[in-house]
Amino acid sequence: FCLVEGLSRDTDDTDIFNILEEIGMKEYKNVFKENMIRIQDVVELTEKDFEKHGVTAIGLQLRLKQACRNHLQAKSEDTSPVLKKFFDLKRERVRIQKTKKIKRHFKPTRRIYCGWKHAVRSDVFKVVTLSKGGGQQIIDVSKDTTYEVLEKQILDLYFPKARSMAQNLKLSDLNHYLASFSGDPLPRSFQNNHEFTVGNYFDHIKTYPVRVYLHTTKKDEDDDNYLPDISKSSPGPSKDMESQSLSLSSELEDPQLLPGTSRMFDAVCTDEGSDAEFENAGTPVIFFKKSTQTRLTSTPKPEKNGNKPFLSEDLDGDMQMQEAICASLEMMQQPQHFIDLDLRKWTMNTLKSEEEENVKQLIVVHRRHVLNSALRALDRASFKLEEPFKVEFPGELGADYGGPKREFLSCLMKELANAVLEGEPYNKTFIHSVPLLDKEMFFKAGRMIVWSILHGGPGFPFLNSTLYQLLIEPKDVVYSTDDVIDLDVKNKIQKLQTADEEELNLLSDWMVEQGVYGVVPPYTEQKRDCMARQLLKSHVYLRIHAEIAQFRKGLNTLEFYTIMKSNSEEVMGLFLHMLSNSMVTMQKIKEIIHINYSEDGSNDKRKEEDTMYAFELFLQDCSEDTSEINLNMLLAFWTGAETIPPLGFHKKLEIKFVEDPALLPVAHTCDLLPEISRGETPEEFHRKMELAITCGGEFHLA
Repeated sequence: FCLVEGLSRDTDDTDIFNILEEIGMKEYKNVFKENMIRIQDVVELTEKDFEKHGVTAIGLQLRLKQACRNHLQAKSEDTSPVLKKFFDLKRERVRIQKTKKIKRHFKPTRRIYCGWKHAVRSDVFKVVTLSKGGGQQIIDVSKDTTYEVLEKQILDLYFPKARSMAQNLKLSDLNHYLASFSGDPLPRSFQNNHEFTVGNYFDHIKTYPVRVYLHTTKKDEDDDNYLPDISKSSPGPSKDMESQSLSLSSELEDPQLLPGTSRMFDAVCTDEGSDAEFENAGTPVIFFKKSTQTRLTSTPKPEKNGNKPFLSEDLDGDMQMQEAICASLEMMQQPQHFIDLDLRKWTMNTLKSEEEENVKQLIVVHRRHVLNSALRALDRASFKLEEPFKVEFPGELGADYGGPKREFLSCLMKELANAVLEGEPYNKTFIHSVPLLDKEMFFKAGRMIVWSILHGGPGFPFLNSTLYQLLIEPKDVVYSTDDVIDLDVKNKIQKLQTADEEELNLLSDWMVEQGVYGVVPPYTEQKRDCMARQLLKSHVYLRIHAEIAQFRKGLNTLEFYTIMKSNSEEVMGLFLHMLSNSMVTMQKIKEIIHINYSEDGSNDKRKEEDTMYAFELFLQDCSEDTSEINLNMLLAFWTGAETIPPLGFHKKLEIKFVEDPALLPVAHTCDLLPEISRGETPEEFHRKMELAITCGGEFHLA
């Protein structure tokens, strides 16, 4: 054994010397020999390690590492399959351990999955779905974030400006607290006397992913009838959770509905102190505790004495079953798309069907002037909004079978937003511009948005919630200083509340210019509030009233605005980023993927499973911001669209495997089909995908 080991070291030394000579680094031979650095050691060296040994040029570092990797890969092909598999698993284990260590000690943020639950009866909470202003939201917060800061961030998600527009609920009318998935209120401190921070909470629960739910109840109302019934607040495909629970129970009790399956009775609980009653549920036997009150969720409401009113000690063993039932019902409530059926009918009735080879409308698009290209197309006398069309980028080969059109519409919506909107990203309002009004630019913007939605493109998820309300019903809008774009105007409006009479007299001329006059001293609190409301309405609404009217007229092209107004809550996701498909998640992508595997048991199938493992890790890196690529960029490379269209793609995204390890991933955006190599390692797959997406140029070149 010692003789073999000695021979192995001599061989490794010879190999590293040969590599140094081949890449022109033979002057470093003595350094590597003195420090006994072998080929496998080079791959693990960091930039500081190289600099310590005199290799300061980054190009030399990369060249040496790649040469050593190639040598080890070629050498591994000669080893036995068992040893090769062992070394692969060892490298993967080391990589995962290092990744976890880096994340644990050096990552300054923590990822939290948020949700909203509202009390529908005493101590019974129901998950508020995405179409009704709730839904799952993901936030990354600093690990030093306190309870108060975390609570404010989550409240801002579901109650922007202290109000839920979808539910018409004011935060001031509600009691609220944060709780875990099981309903336990988040602790304010821990046993080691440490105060609550997000980092301490992660260390305390030791689970992943971390879910935090905002729980709300009506203030000062003991009667259940005063609690808002969220299930009836907006039309949509979701049913009341209780009726779903009862219908699910009745279906499972009827053997004719599900032949060959065991019966299951709904989970219920008895009054405190009473004996449990059980029924035989068939084969296998499943027992649930019975009572007069149906249990809908295991989420408790905090009491003054700190006890949990719902989860008693004798139900702890059924915790996982209850959580599974609740999660299942939540999934049943989530619609696949939060677009109302009326919009789908409108699309089917409006869009003229035509064979692909017979499409007559051709849109010629200049890549650097997408908006101007679209405006020229819309101004053509022969152009019809409802007719199918194809896109051509001059100088580029290839026909449009869907991919170039999706790419064009995605780029068009972004350029359009930059042309007619101002403000923070995804929280914008209209630019007040007389030249744009004279050109009817806002009318044309509305038409182009309808055009995009009708032909499977993205919506316009850049507006702030106040502007969306102004489009639907201006009378019900509550204005806020956060909606004022001009910082000078915002500061002056805020100053009205605290300024003395002398300062207000100095502002009087400015207020008259803004259309607010007739307010004379003394400036009571009521007068100050009146002036502030008038100024807010002037700057948030009246200043852009003409733009809104023109935009609304454009949206009514093909009677889209009629559908939009009658289904305002369902169509909201087309215009608000928080509720739109612009927020691409790993789970959303996995749900719309179809994998073209080889036959079971074949060598190709095993290699393809290795590649899909690498693909899953790549998706995870993209979703956790540990890669240069994000999920929107990946979707753009794959389909030509950075977001999932409002009505979804026309088919599932496919994955095709090829037998060429040197090939970079190639995307066919028309067929929604990328080609990737079989048998890829996670590191090599990540490298190839980043190279294909970042260095490929525009979508058409990827």
